[in-house]
Amino acid sequence: MKVQLIALAAAMAAALSVSAAQAQSIDEDGMTGPEVAAWLQKAGYKAELSKDETGDPLIDSAAEGAKFKIYFYDCNPAKRCKALQFSAGFDLKEGLKLEQANTWNRKNRYLKAYLDDDGDPYVQYDINVNAGRTISGLDDDFGVWTGMLGDFTDYIDW
Repeated sequence: MKVQLIALAAAMAAALSVSAAQAQSIDEDGMTGPEVAAWLQKAGYKAELSKDETGDPLIDSAAEGAKFKIYFYDCNPAKRCKALQFSAGFDLKEGLKLEQANTWNRKNRYLKAYLDDDGDPYVQYDINVNAGRTISGLDDDFGVWTGMLGDFTDYIDW
């Protein structure tokens, strides 16, 4: 009986350890540029960290045959930021028609498109990375971004 209880306790401890590793929490105040860069690199993506014009972190990366940027929002003085925006732009020879962008937006959730003055499309996906978020949740959001980015590049024949 004692051996069974010890074995059960060891199994429960191992299960809790795996569960805790899978549910790694993000700081309640969000993420820093170096943290997001390390997370991307761990997943096998490039992550070139710099700063935007206001001094907030900015990351250049790529997926699905497209370059994209990660902008940081709602940053505190320590540059821990509560929100991220994944953004990609596409310089097309003839631009995209407004009707095509509207059709994309009407038929697709999450990834929204807009056009610049030349009709070149941009897509954006915003996420919060604070208030109880986890790395596995961030991984899921990134999967939505990369999947829809691939769908969009197909849509515009990139």
